[in-house]
Amino acid sequence: MICPFCEQGDIVKTKVKKTGNTIFICEECDAVWKQETDIGTNNVTNFEDYAKKNNISNSWEELEII
Repeated sequence: MICPFCEQGDIVKTKVKKTGNTIFICEECDAVWKQETDIGTNNVTNFEDYAKKNNISNSWEELEII
């Protein structure tokens, strides 16, 4: 699925290694959605903000693509 926010990157389903939470993230702009049904231009955050809020590193090393 192409990101509706940047219209360039693919959205991938990932698992946050530290918490086990599933998120959907754009490979290009790092837009993050918590649920697949939320994917759109609303209910979006960026990975940096998500990482700070969830006390994880702002690195793709924290994620496992599933």
